[in-house]
Amino acid sequence: MSSYLSSLMLFCLALTAFLSGCTTTGELKNQAMLRGFNVMQHENVGWNEPQAKRSMRRMAKLGTNAIVLIAFLEQDSASALQVSYSNAVTFRQLQQAIEYAHELDLEIILKPQMLVQNSWASAISHAQQRDWNQWFESYEQHIVRFARFAARYRVQSFVIGTELSQASDRVDWPQLIRKVRAVYAGKITYAAHNIEGVQAFPYWHELDAVALTLYPSLGHSGQYDEMQAKVLRTVARLEAVAQQFDQPLWVLEIGMPSAAGAAAKPWEWQSLKHARVDLKLQRDAIDIWLRALDQPWVDGVFIWAWYSDAASGGSADADYTPQNKPAEQMIKRYWRF
Repeated sequence: MSSYLSSLMLFCLALTAFLSGCTTTGELKNQAMLRGFNVMQHENVGWNEPQAKRSMRRMAKLGTNAIVLIAFLEQDSASALQVSYSNAVTFRQLQQAIEYAHELDLEIILKPQMLVQNSWASAISHAQQRDWNQWFESYEQHIVRFARFAARYRVQSFVIGTELSQASDRVDWPQLIRKVRAVYAGKITYAAHNIEGVQAFPYWHELDAVALTLYPSLGHSGQYDEMQAKVLRTVARLEAVAQQFDQPLWVLEIGMPSAAGAAAKPWEWQSLKHARVDLKLQRDAIDIWLRALDQPWVDGVFIWAWYSDAASGGSADADYTPQNKPAEQMIKRYWRF
């Protein structure tokens, strides 16, 4: 009997250790990488409301160690010459989100993005150089204001532009970089659009990290094998490009709507309100991305997106957020240690 109890005790101890390892050790190999979400204020819940803090705390429990905090600028059209501040999220609300993130010991990257009426940032273009100069002067004023804000509230990193593809070699980025560094001592980067955007932007040597948003087509079938093959080819291309630079590499956006057919055009968001929900597609696509980008040469990976409204997402939602969907638990299993 004594021998039996002894054996049983050893078995229980071994089982406890095994189960403990399963619940506390994620699958991530590059545990030093920054990992998290692009976090945005939802129209239903401001960052200054208590529910927003609960939402960020839940996000942190997934194994997140950093966030990309989204702020907005806007202009009336792709050819408009004046940029204005967007009230989609106020500086006071951003400050509250930053305070929550500091409390949770999350590293913060502040990323202002352009809202363009009936268009998007990569479409911004001007026929004449003088128009580019006028537009950039307006844009620059707002970016420097954001940089001062980032410095005041101890934001660790700052993005000077996001997906401004046609402006990559038409405006004086070095001048803007100098102005930002004059008011902000943290790391700065630019968020290029896809790998082509990284190759087209000529000023990485003046920045602290190479960064991009990454939304290639993953094929039409939505099947795991096809999407994996597409992702692996993209990551191989990205590695070849990353080897040309000495700076850290941050993938500031990956993502997939939980919408049927979204694999072919994961950047397409306009029709999501009418799409058929496909939770498995989103879970599989994010799983593939996280595994493929778990590399020693990747220094940061961020999923689009996590909202201030803790009730966002859910089984009837076709949007990008993994909140309250199978993808959320998959991310937790991969990231949490």
